[in-house]
Amino acid sequence: MDDMATVNTKKTMPPFKNWPKVAPQIMCATSASWAMLCAGLVRGWSSSAIPQLTAQSNETQLYLEREEAVWLTSMPPLCAIFGSVLIAFPMEMYGRRLTLATISIPYIVGFYLMGLSYYINSTILLFIGRIATGLMIGASMLPSQIYVSECSSPRVRGALGSFTSTFISIGILIAYIIGAVVEWHIMCFLIGSLPIVLGVTMLLMPETPPWLFSRNHETQAKDALHRLRGKYTNIEVEFQRIKTNANSQLTNSSYAKILTSGYLMKPLLITMALMFFQQSCGITAILFYSASVFQDAGSSLDRFLSSIIIGVVQVVFTGLSVLLVDRFGRRVLLMLSGVLMAVSFGGLSAFIYVKNAWEELSAIDKSTGAESFDISTLGWIPLLSLIAFMISYSIGFGAVPPLIMGEVFPLEYRHRLGTISSAFSLACTFIVVQTFPEMSAALGLSCVYGIYAAWCIVAVLFVAFFLPETKGKTLEEISKIFGQPTANEITSSADKLAGSEVDSHNAHSPEPNCKTGAI
Repeated sequence: MDDMATVNTKKTMPPFKNWPKVAPQIMCATSASWAMLCAGLVRGWSSSAIPQLTAQSNETQLYLEREEAVWLTSMPPLCAIFGSVLIAFPMEMYGRRLTLATISIPYIVGFYLMGLSYYINSTILLFIGRIATGLMIGASMLPSQIYVSECSSPRVRGALGSFTSTFISIGILIAYIIGAVVEWHIMCFLIGSLPIVLGVTMLLMPETPPWLFSRNHETQAKDALHRLRGKYTNIEVEFQRIKTNANSQLTNSSYAKILTSGYLMKPLLITMALMFFQQSCGITAILFYSASVFQDAGSSLDRFLSSIIIGVVQVVFTGLSVLLVDRFGRRVLLMLSGVLMAVSFGGLSAFIYVKNAWEELSAIDKSTGAESFDISTLGWIPLLSLIAFMISYSIGFGAVPPLIMGEVFPLEYRHRLGTISSAFSLACTFIVVQTFPEMSAALGLSCVYGIYAAWCIVAVLFVAFFLPETKGKTLEEISKIFGQPTANEITSSADKLAGSEVDSHNAHSPEPNCKTGAI
């Protein structure tokens, strides 16, 4: 009874209260999340660079046609699909830590190639660099989130798991700010130097204890757990729990097994649905085309300044989600986020519709000489709506789905299920980025934002009916929610199978005495 009370107290304790024990985990989460900051740099680059590359008054050596610009913008999420698939093998074979340290190199090379393309006037080189950095977006998502989840104790896992979303927001903001004050090729060299931090810091971090157990490195796993929890922390209970969970994993780890096991398909489908709703709400279109979005929506503020404001809002409130996710739980934040996003986009859709209708009436009034209201005085409404949307997104759908992806997958299948979920998310990202310009041209911005608002409502209903709460639960407890067999169940099942095989063999074998005819 006392043990249970102690566990409950730990689950309700503020996440960062016991600083000496949490500090090592914060350092690990920060280092791993730097990979997502690099991914944010890739995403934010296009918002500032594409308007410069497509400007009619472009005096640089490179100029992109509209179709080229669309493909250059949407190339990273497309390439990231393949990056998320390719990273699964090295992450499982060589570990989460070494994988994260290594992916810093393609980030640096890709950004530098993009900057170099300006000086040699090569569009091909620009695309090659964009492809390299796009591949690394996919390669960053899975190992960074899994590394943070496997290194974190249950009490702080939600808060630290939100670091990845916070850091991708910081990366986007950095790209916005640098892109507003320097030309795009200079920005490539500046932001291309930041991945160096990822490579250096990850080499100084410990490997995750669950992965070390999976490779039968029990001594190293215990040392890593000591580093993560503090030198004087009693880790025996957690050590035995991780060891038991690692030993209980099924040996038949294959993609075919996923399709036939309910305890694997359920978390996979849930995470894929969350990733779909995360992208179908339209966030990617806002981030990749932010400067153009403000201009097209009729904002009266400078488009680059508006983008920076949005970036600041996203960083602040994604950071705030770190404190909220373990206090209110995943489900509450997601449902609140979905409702507020729907309201924000609904208001923006209504404003654009009224604005277009009013401009048509104003044109008629001008032809008749009548005076009409100048709707441009309401140009602050798009910025207000998008700020409200970004706040809503950041506290819920921006931070929680990646966290859940790192929580609900069993250890033995974590790299495979994570690969599928990440690839699906990136495919949705590519579709949104690629189709946003065409949908805006064909349907109008008002209709497009209305569609995004509708998907937000559907997302709320999905969370309400299908998503279990994982707040404060260990990774082993979460696995049991989806019906994962325990070590005892696996042993019992194996014994029954062995017994049935013996009975079957005896049933088809004659008694020894029958051969001699003895009575």
